[in-house]
Amino acid sequence: MKKAILTLIFNLIVIVLFAQNADKEKRLKYVSLAPDGTIAMTIYNDTTSNNIKLESAIDFYKYEILDINSSETVYHSINKGKTCIFDVSNLVNGSYKLRIYTDNFVITSNITILRAKNFDKILRKDGIIAQGE
Repeated sequence: MKKAILTLIFNLIVIVLFAQNADKEKRLKYVSLAPDGTIAMTIYNDTTSNNIKLESAIDFYKYEILDINSSETVYHSINKGKTCIFDVSNLVNGSYKLRIYTDNFVITSNITILRAKNFDKILRKDGIIAQGE
């Protein structure tokens, strides 16, 4: 009887420790590489909020979000440092170009803005990520 109770307790502990949390924060991460292969910028899109976090390898003074089809600026701001957080609540879900300006060059990356709690289902439906990941 003791052995059965200990086995049950052990199994419950294992289940609690290794159970996946469905309410976990879901984020898209984009990484743009420099010509030498180093990371130039990283973009984190938290799909449960309206904020996007941008991290650059070097300081940048300005950033823009451009419509991917017309290349018109839909959002822009100034910045000091290597990171910023900006609100995309006025943008519709879809693809955009993100451009950051440094003292020496301009870095451009394509991004997709999604604000959906089950963005993984959307991505699987569109074939962006494989089933079972």
